[in-house]
Formats: sequence, structure tokens, C-alpha cells
Amino acid sequence: MNQRETIHSQSEGNPRALRVLMYHRIVDDADLCRAHWTSVHVRDFRRQLECLDRWGFTTITFDDYRLFLEGELNLPKKPVILTFDDGYLDTHQYAFPLLQEFGMKAVVFVLGKRAVKTNVWDRPLGLPEAPLMDWQHIMEMHVAGCEIGAHSMTHAKLSTLPERAAWSEIADSRTELEDLLNAPVLSFAYPYGVVDGRTKRMVEEAGYRIAYSVATGPATFGNDAYEVRRTTIFSTTGVIGFGLRVLTPFHYYEWLRWRTKRTFVHPNGTQDGNWLPGWEQQHQHPQPIETR
Repeated sequence: MNQRETIHSQSEGNPRALRVLMYHRIVDDADLCRAHWTSVHVRDFRRQLECLDRWGFTTITFDDYRLFLEGELNLPKKPVILTFDDGYLDTHQYAFPLLQEFGMKAVVFVLGKRAVKTNVWDRPLGLPEAPLMDWQHIMEMHVAGCEIGAHSMTHAKLSTLPERAAWSEIADSRTELEDLLNAPVLSFAYPYGVVDGRTKRMVEEAGYRIAYSVATGPATFGNDAYEVRRTTIFSTTGVIGFGLRVLTPFHYYEWLRWRTKRTFVHPNGTQDGNWLPGWEQQHQHPQPIETR
């Protein structure tokens, strides 16, 4: 029985209880994990998949959720979407084999511009250069049942670009990926998690059906299809912290923190269109608050 048949055969779950988790890199380098929150050790990722399996969660993609909305699939009782941003090579090298081992799948957001081979956007932060997946890796994950979504052409901060350049980043990435996959690309993740009204409008006009932020948007899945909040999995997230994120209403806690900050500043960390001192780096690379 394939994954889609498995979802169809299970009793219908509650779409509003759907969890969306965000990863960046899965690595086999403890020093890199200690140095930066985006690098989750492969041993920790295995434990997290073991926990999801033990706790009865079923991984789905946005495409599965879309088919549920269209009446073609039922949701599992405890659905979860695993998302990976940027399309790092180690997503294919370490995460992909484990996903296959556990019979799971994910949504992987990749760039549309083939010339971008590494995480050049992280250079100002002093992070080590990391290779991205090539087209063969992306296609392999797509064929295996993972969903490929767009993450702009070059990982640009869309809200700061002129409208024509922002439109090109959004629309052209979909075109490039659809040409590669010979399949629709309907999901989008905002680079840096930064989104404003203009960007959301362009994403919808470009034909995407859903778009993911990071620390903004409603607490409940489905309330805003173009600003879907995700729960970040940090390099320091242990089993207890992971359980808090998937077994409790942790996303409501994060939403309340965001609403408190929003009382004083724009959700993108700006006032009058300008970044507040120190907010941009915090927004892009928040410091984890962890319980191991």
C-alpha cells in the first residue's frame, strides 16, 4: 500500500490540528550543530522520526492536504508536514534516506536558479558554505513522494525588492521547477520567513495555493493559506522539546509571543519599512528557547 492509499484508508483527522515543522540542514557534524541552530544532527533527526512514528503521526504533503480539500483523500488522525528550506545537499544525503526508512515524506523548498550552488546568502553571517542539491537530487526526492516547493529564484528578501524583481523571484521559480519536474508546483516558502501584504498578493497571483512563513501568521493551520506558521526545530531541540512542539499546543504559545512583539513592531520587525536595530538578525536566526 502506497502512502496516498494509506492516508485514504485511515479515518479522517482534524485539519486544524495539523502540525507543520521546519528544518534547514541535517548534518553529521557535532561542531556545526553547536555553532548554528539550523544544523540538526542526523542522530537527533532519527530520534525525532522515531518519536513521530511511536506517537502515531503520519507525514503528509501539501498536495495530500489539497486532495483532502477536494474530497479525494482523508487525513490521517495525526497529520504532520515536515518542511525543509533551501534544498541543501545534506537534506538528500542524510534526511532523505531516513525518511525512506521510516516510510515518511516531506516538503522540500528549493531555489529556481540553477546557477546558485551554495548558501551564498549566509556569507554575511559567517556561516560555512554548504552545497545545495542539484536537479538530479531534487528529481529523485520528487519521484519518491516528497513534494518540491519553491523558495524564490535566489533566496532574496522579497519585501525589500522592487515589484518587478520580486515578481520574477516568485513566478520564475515556479516556472523553472515545473519545467524540471513536469508537475505542478503549488507551494512556496518565503525566504527568511519575511512576508508582507504585497508579497502574499504576488504569491497568490503567481498561481501558488499555499505559502509558508516561519514566525508569523495565524496559530491555527488553514486560517491563512498564504501565511502558514511553522514550528522551528533547532539543533538544540531534544526529545522533550520535540514532544512539546508536536504533542502540545506549542504553536499557540509561539503565536502569543509573536502577537506580543507585534504590539510594538511590525511582524517583519520593521517600523516605517526600516529594520529595527538588532531585529533583522534575530528574525532570520532566532535564538532557541529549549527544554531537552
